[in-house]
Parts: sequence; structure tokens; C-alpha cells
Amino acid sequence: MQITGVEYILEIPNKEDVEKRLKEILSIQNETERAIEYMLYGMRSQLFWDGNKRTSTICANKIMIQSGAGIIRIPDTKLQEFNMLLSEFYNTNENAKIKQFIYDNCIDGLEL
Repeated sequence: MQITGVEYILEIPNKEDVEKRLKEILSIQNETERAIEYMLYGMRSQLFWDGNKRTSTICANKIMIQSGAGIIRIPDTKLQEFNMLLSEFYNTNENAKIKQFIYDNCIDGLEL
């Protein structure tokens, strides 16, 4: 299966591999790191037929909200840059740039 707009060709996910990777991600101690890792894994691995970015963002935000760490939200003004970095991540599986972008631009917290 191929993701539109990128060269990355996805293999059909293997249940055991998915479960192993999710256990690794969910064992990350820092909640924000765990949420971002899950979000990017879910987006790239395409576990669902449709809606992988939306579903992965919702799951990441559950982790964020549950731990009181705010939410992940891609601002409209940063959407083009996010999509470029996401395409790069899909093609290379290197997530350092997009993770830093998310940390710098996409985490909103509560202000009391």
C-alpha cells in the first residue's frame, strides 16, 4: 500500500509487531514524548483503512489530557510545514525533525 504524495510503500501491519511497538511506546515515561511517539507511529504505520492522522492525534491527545500535559494541535499557519515534515518522516522513518517541530509549535497547555 502506498501513502498518497510520498515514495514510502507500506507493508501490511503484522499484529505481533504492532503490539510489540505499542508496548514500547506506552512504556515511555515522559507523557509528552509518549504521545508524540504514538501519534507519529500511528500516522506512519497506517493501522486503519482511513483516518490514521486524525485517529493518531486523538489517541495522542488522550495521553496528553490524561496526564495534564495539554494537547497537540497543529496550527493552521503551520499545517503546510507540518505536512512537509510528515512526508519526509514517511519516506525516511527519521522523526527527529517532526518531533522537534511538534514540541516547538503544536503543544497547547492550560493557562490558569
